[in-house]
Amino acid sequence: MKVERIFAAATIVVVAGTGHAHASALGPSVTPAQVTTAVNSGVQNQGNVTSYTTLPTIASVIRQTFTGTGAAGRADDGGLGIDHRGIAASADGALPMQAWAQGNGGHSQNDLATGGYSLDNYGSQVGFQVEVAPPVVLGISASWQAMKGKLNGGFTSNNSTLGLSPYIGWQFDEHWSISAIAGYNSGSTRLNNAAANDSARYSGYQWNILGEIDGSYTVGNFRLSPLFSLAHIETTSDSFTDTLGNRTPRSTTALTRGSLGGSASLPMTGWEPYLRITGEHDFEVPTGSGPNGSSGATIGGGTTITLTPAMWVTLDGGYYSLGRTGLSLWSASARIDLRF
Repeated sequence: MKVERIFAAATIVVVAGTGHAHASALGPSVTPAQVTTAVNSGVQNQGNVTSYTTLPTIASVIRQTFTGTGAAGRADDGGLGIDHRGIAASADGALPMQAWAQGNGGHSQNDLATGGYSLDNYGSQVGFQVEVAPPVVLGISASWQAMKGKLNGGFTSNNSTLGLSPYIGWQFDEHWSISAIAGYNSGSTRLNNAAANDSARYSGYQWNILGEIDGSYTVGNFRLSPLFSLAHIETTSDSFTDTLGNRTPRSTTALTRGSLGGSASLPMTGWEPYLRITGEHDFEVPTGSGPNGSSGATIGGGTTITLTPAMWVTLDGGYYSLGRTGLSLWSASARIDLRF
């Protein structure tokens, strides 16, 4: 009888372990739903980095090109002024060109009980553009972005993404310009849950597009720069199976965001400090981010500093989750532009 009781107990243990949750000898079980939630959290953050860092950086370069901020300023004061309107041909008649590079870093905190995360973001971006006609700019940007940190459910995430974004800008009026940016990003993410002795690696890619209309008006000593933009970011995560045998299927989700706002700056000799604020509404939100809300605002500021007639630096920092329930996003960046 004793042997039979032991056999029955062992049978119960075996049967109990044949469900969809996979138990680790070193810790608690991990379910497919938990893994999927962790993936969705990472996708949400990737969308935030794209919409608040990668795409706005290119839009900022185009705006500065047309408004004359930085080294494209007045020639009569050595390029230190910043009230010149539009783009100008180079002295030797060649097409004006510009190269730029930026470094950025920030933090994303989502306090949702399900799908929450705490992630550090950092990366770099470079670009090159040419003014093919007095009111038209063509360019291309390459970026590398990374994130690492904790996801709710005991997971940690480490992601690295490379991207390429061609862009075009057109100054169709003395005070107004329009720009279009397209992009493709590809990367991989490693998930780890030490408590459950579980890990996985999966790849993913992202398509994005941004259209923006920008204005620039001088009111007294200030420059007012209104903007309206519409961005669509679609992210796909490939299927994978973790080390415990949980299979997560391929999934695609998207963010469609409209933004309205602008900045106010004070042009001075050699530099131009500014404050910016933008309201936004999400017509489509990534899977799992609905509880954060579909409307919010961003606020930030910085300055552009002219170093030489052909080189200037832009410093910027901002908070990107005003009005977003349980969400705290901020980042800072430094960019250098060289015109030749």
